[in-house]
Amino acid sequence: MGEKNVLISTLNQLNIQIKDEQADALLSFMDILLEANKHINLTSITEPEDFILKHIVDSLIMLSRDYVKEGIKVLDLGTGGGFPGIPLKILYPEIQITLVDSVGKKLKFIDDAARNLGIKVELVHERAENLGKNKKYREKYDIVISRAVANMQTLSELCLPLVKVDGLMIASKGPKYNEELDAAKNAMKILGGQVKSIEDCTIPIAELERHVIVIQKTNATPAAYPRKPGMPNKNPL
Repeated sequence: MGEKNVLISTLNQLNIQIKDEQADALLSFMDILLEANKHINLTSITEPEDFILKHIVDSLIMLSRDYVKEGIKVLDLGTGGGFPGIPLKILYPEIQITLVDSVGKKLKFIDDAARNLGIKVELVHERAENLGKNKKYREKYDIVISRAVANMQTLSELCLPLVKVDGLMIASKGPKYNEELDAAKNAMKILGGQVKSIEDCTIPIAELERHVIVIQKTNATPAAYPRKPGMPNKNPL
């Protein structure tokens, strides 16, 4: 089965509708990233089928069409090589998306890749703890999304300060998600969030178990949070 067929058939099985030109753009992004990966460490997954399943599809399952509206402001925290932000922007061109990472050379790659693909994204080179204290970004986003960055305790402190009241924080977790959620109950309560839904799925072929956790921001985050850089990870709430 060709790469494009793997991508489209897998997404069909997950009830994710994609246009032919979007599939082409996603595969072009893969090619651009794998070429750049020869010079800068962006991913350890270099076999195309694995890349499609474990990076592209794994990114696209994170945001349901139900949450997407024209002009909605989305922030991808800790984007790394551009996941899930770039695939989501390709699938949902109507969203405004900001990609954040603390590693400048990764953002330089994303900037070049986005220009090559003809897509518009905002890039921010900053640590999440500092971003959450900045009035330009604090509580300004409808959705803050993060993939493979930290446990739910730490992630809640990094993400929820950036989410508008009534907005959403979305994280993708593996089989031990319940343990992480139990440990994060206190953090979410302090930071103004509560679990809205948990969407379970398995990515075909790779048989990857995923649980997309959607947290509703119900109250403003107290001004004390996030704490100074390093603290949310070193001493989780």
